[in-house]
Amino acid sequence: MSTNSQRLGKYELLERLGQGGMAEVWKARDIQLQRYVAIKILHANLQEDPNFITRFEREAQLIASLHHPNIVQVHDFQVSRPSESEAPIAYMVMDYIEGGTLEDYIAGTSARGKFPSPAQIVHLFTSISLAIDYAHQQGMIHRDIKPANILLDKHNTTRNPMGEPVLTDFGVAKLLGVSSTTLSAAQSGTPLYSSPEQARGYPGNERSDIYSLGIILYEMVTGVPPFRGDT
Repeated sequence: MSTNSQRLGKYELLERLGQGGMAEVWKARDIQLQRYVAIKILHANLQEDPNFITRFEREAQLIASLHHPNIVQVHDFQVSRPSESEAPIAYMVMDYIEGGTLEDYIAGTSARGKFPSPAQIVHLFTSISLAIDYAHQQGMIHRDIKPANILLDKHNTTRNPMGEPVLTDFGVAKLLGVSSTTLSAAQSGTPLYSSPEQARGYPGNERSDIYSLGIILYEMVTGVPPFRGDT
C-alpha cells in the first residue's frame, strides 16, 4: 500500500486508530457509499505464509457471517496486489464504532477505585455474554477476549451509560493461523486474559473465551486483574 496516496481500493484512509503486532486499524471513508468505516490491515510479514490468502478468504467469510448488535460487522474483505514487486495486502472493512474501549473505561473507573454499580456491571456483561454465546452457537471462538477488544459505542447508551459494548477481532487469531506459542511478545500482547490452556500453546475453545470474560469481570469489580506478570 502506498502511504502517500492514503487510498486502499475504494477507501480513503483518514487516521490510524491503532497498531499491534498483527495488524493496524484505520478510520477510513468509503468513497462510493460516503460513510466512515474501520479498516484492519494485516501486517505484510504474516502474508509470507503460502497458505495465508486461502486461509484469510475462508476465515474472513466466517467472520463476516456473524450478525449480532454486540459484534462489529465486517462488510468487506480483500486481498489487494498493488504491483508484482509488492507483497499482497490483506484487509477487512468493518463498522466504524466511535468511542473508547473497555480498557480505557476500566482505567478511568475501577482501576481508580471508582467502581460501576452492580446494575451497570450486570447490564454490560449481559450484552457481552450474549454476543459471545451467539458466536459460539455459530461455531466461532474469539480466542483473544480482552478489554482492548471491546469497544464502547458512545452513540448507543440506552442500556449501558458507558456505551454499548461491541466485540472486535472475532476469529482473527485463527485467521492468521498463529498460536500463543508462535506469536512474539509484541504480537500476543498482554497474557493477563489468556486461559491456562492457551498459555500452554493450545488453541483454546469456548471455555477459553468464558475464562477470559471472567478475568475481565474480576478486574472490573476489584480494580486489578487476578494474576499479574509479563509471561
